[in-house]
Amino acid sequence: MSYILLYKNMWGIYMTNIDFRILIQRAGNIDGARILFQRLITSIVRLKYKDACEVRPSQGDWGIDVLVGNLAESIFVWQSKYFIDGIDDSQKNQIRDSFKTLMDKSKEKGFKVNYWTLCVPCSLSANERKWWDNWSKKASKEYDVPIELKDESALRSELETSDAIELREGYFGSTPSILNYFIQVINDYDEREIMQLPEKTMYDSAMFIQQLKAANIRELNSAKTQFFNAELISQEVFDKNDTTECNALLSLYEKLRSVWETRFNLCLYSSNTDEIKSLYPNTMITIEQQDANSLRSPTIKASFVHKQGMMHQLADKCEIGWIKDFRELFKENR
Repeated sequence: MSYILLYKNMWGIYMTNIDFRILIQRAGNIDGARILFQRLITSIVRLKYKDACEVRPSQGDWGIDVLVGNLAESIFVWQSKYFIDGIDDSQKNQIRDSFKTLMDKSKEKGFKVNYWTLCVPCSLSANERKWWDNWSKKASKEYDVPIELKDESALRSELETSDAIELREGYFGSTPSILNYFIQVINDYDEREIMQLPEKTMYDSAMFIQQLKAANIRELNSAKTQFFNAELISQEVFDKNDTTECNALLSLYEKLRSVWETRFNLCLYSSNTDEIKSLYPNTMITIEQQDANSLRSPTIKASFVHKQGMMHQLADKCEIGWIKDFRELFKENR
């Protein structure tokens, strides 16, 4: 559901479309939208609590996305869940698990939870609301913690306040690029900073991960980080719609595709049937080696990590693969 907000300031009347689905479009995918939603919740909380901080997932986030307080004593907690289409059984389990994880950690680590707020970008149906009312009442009584729900309407109300003008324009306005929230700290560097993966479970079911697993690649964390950073750089370039940069990026993709194709064809027609097993590592090593030479782009500030991520983007579309029969195996996903 979208909502047109009219507000007036010294420059006149503006319109902002507060539609939480826009986050998918601006982030490029559902995983990116989850990240943007969590950052939006952090910013909303900080409008009232200046010391609110976002918790970076690292070996688990203890069921905390945003907190106010001191983990050595007591805290208020906000949990963001980008459930854009409602709450089914899977989402209910996630809510229960997040809350229980927090309660278990509070007991284990010796801090008190004063308040727990769940933030979702949708409105609940009557059945969903009944489940929430029953569960939250029971959980609140069991753990002696007040529990609150901020759904689409409540979050929209937060964004309607005069204090939130810049915030709602930043996320829902028509002019600024949402990618500034990711890349504003790296534009002044000759080489882009490598952004950490916000959630270690991101892309677990993505096609490029399935392709790697099919090739018996076991370590996948770097591949996810590479893909994430490639998504940022490509989305930024296409968002700006600068012809020179777009053409330079497309040229880089073609160079990378050529790196893969040469090595894939070599494996395809090799008498050594085991050679295909080295296709992925050899391709990635080549990118590292050629990063500053044949794969260098004076227009696109990209490290070899971004370029390796671009290779994963091609694999995610099934345009390339790491086993001989990848097109047949993944034909339904093409």
